[in-house]
Amino acid sequence: MGKIILLNTPIGNLGDLTPRVLEALTKGETFAVEDTRVFRELLNHVGISVSGKRIHSLHDQSEQSQVPKLLELLNAGDLYVASEAGSPIVSDPAYPLVVAAYEKGIEVESFSGVSSPIMALELSGLPPIPFQFHGFLPRESGKRAKAFNDTGYGTHIFFEAPPRIEETLDELSVLHPEFQVAVVRELSKKFQQVIRFKAGEWKEKKKEVTFKGEFILMFHRQETVPQLSGEVRAFALELLANQAGPKVLAKLLAAILDRPTKDIYSELTRQKRD
Repeated sequence: MGKIILLNTPIGNLGDLTPRVLEALTKGETFAVEDTRVFRELLNHVGISVSGKRIHSLHDQSEQSQVPKLLELLNAGDLYVASEAGSPIVSDPAYPLVVAAYEKGIEVESFSGVSSPIMALELSGLPPIPFQFHGFLPRESGKRAKAFNDTGYGTHIFFEAPPRIEETLDELSVLHPEFQVAVVRELSKKFQQVIRFKAGEWKEKKKEVTFKGEFILMFHRQETVPQLSGEVRAFALELLANQAGPKVLAKLLAAILDRPTKDIYSELTRQKRD
């Protein structure tokens, strides 16, 4: 029984093809790829003949139906899996195949290479920890707004289609003008571009962007400290006036607001004095 080997291929610059992946492309016999035409072009660019290679299709529309057939190929040896560019797992169709392999006790390896979300994060100048990769943004405006609003503290990474990137940033600039944003275009390619700005400054900044190529949108959301609302504050002061101990009350409010007890205690005692 063979194993599944995930091949991380270049996202735009053939110089990023690792020796390990190049050797796999040269010596491998059986491949499952996202786009057979693109894969054949890659082999041609690096001078590898397709003669003797068995190249099978694995894309989003066929992944579930293809998985059993691809697993059967392992009876004859290793199966190499590649997407059009980058990782065959990240926003690409190999995930169901890997899950099915693990369920059957089949070994999986990864031959690493360039990862566009990580490369974009490195170039963004945004805080790298914590970060979250979300994949492609929804097509509908309302769903995009929800995706933005549902994010928490940290740096968030999204893929966005070229025809929608301007509209998406228009929306973000209105929804969250305080976000620090980075837009990366054409990673690792000749016309790579990195633009950093505050979301509210997008209207002035957009003239610097060429709206062509592959885009990654990132923003950093600051951590917010929950505050005592007027109603909660009034209730707390009422309890204090009725001889409720400030330490006990501070512990209760700290648990509710997920804030340090000592900060709540200081705020309550200061307000009681005032």
